[in-house]
Amino acid sequence: MSKTFDSWNKLKKSLQKEVRDATEEAVEKSFQNLHENVDNFYAAPEGRYHRTGQLSESPEMRLYGSGASYVGELSLDTAYQYCPAGRPTDIIYGYAEDGGLLGNGGFWQRTQLNIEENINEAFGKRFRK
Repeated sequence: MSKTFDSWNKLKKSLQKEVRDATEEAVEKSFQNLHENVDNFYAAPEGRYHRTGQLSESPEMRLYGSGASYVGELSLDTAYQYCPAGRPTDIIYGYAEDGGLLGNGGFWQRTQLNIEENINEAFGKRFRK
């Protein structure tokens, strides 16, 4: 960002726009990574058990804020109930993440690394040292 501003208010509005744009970019890219990482869970063979595919439908993204504050959230929807699993969905997803189910675990951990990279990239290109 190498513009010249003739008032504090114009500088402030420009910075807020850049923060909003960078946040949106980082969150949207991270959401894409989450989908890719969750899809990788299913790259492992099923075996006898046939998966429901619910995990692949569970990534969620929320982006909100205004002014000087923007927030993005990524999560996995745990409202779906696995019957007759006898365990809450968040516990089942934890097993999946930890490699305790038939599938490739580590999808959330990889996403967390992607998030850091995406934040650095999105903000780095707007706010270079």
